[in-house]
Amino acid sequence: METRTHIKKRGVYVNFTKEKMKNLLFLILVLSIAGQLYGQSMKEEPKPETGTLLILVEGFKNTDGQLMVALFNGPTDFPYKEAYKGSITAISANEELIKFENIPYGDYAVVALHDMNKDGKLDKNALGIPTEGYGFSNNAMDKYGPPSFMQASFVFAGRDVVRTIDLEYGIPGKTK
Repeated sequence: METRTHIKKRGVYVNFTKEKMKNLLFLILVLSIAGQLYGQSMKEEPKPETGTLLILVEGFKNTDGQLMVALFNGPTDFPYKEAYKGSITAISANEELIKFENIPYGDYAVVALHDMNKDGKLDKNALGIPTEGYGFSNNAMDKYGPPSFMQASFVFAGRDVVRTIDLEYGIPGKTK
């Protein structure tokens, strides 16, 4: 004997057999699961696009010591605190090319230091004037301290563009 369920729809009773009810419930279940899976996939953050950032540092006084390059991805730590990425390399010529790989597209600023005595910091004389080479992206300089992140920042969009930094020794704008 067939079991029937009566459902009132717009004032009319509709008859469903047990088999039709099972099929309807199964369809509702499948659509519900599919909707949840689709919703989860839409919530996932897309992976940021990345690229290789090339930094060319030029104008070394000599090949003593090491080149320290720091990459910053925001103004909070720029230029004194912990960098997003860093590189330390020996100096072998008047210019060095530094490669940062897998860098997400975005705003960055770079600091370069010719650390002649390998002590890991910018040395200054008694008047506070730097005695080692230093530079910033965009060749941004300020006479009374480092430039702001905004002055030194640039948009990295993954194109193989080389950012060049010219080192300064002493007061910015003076002869090296």
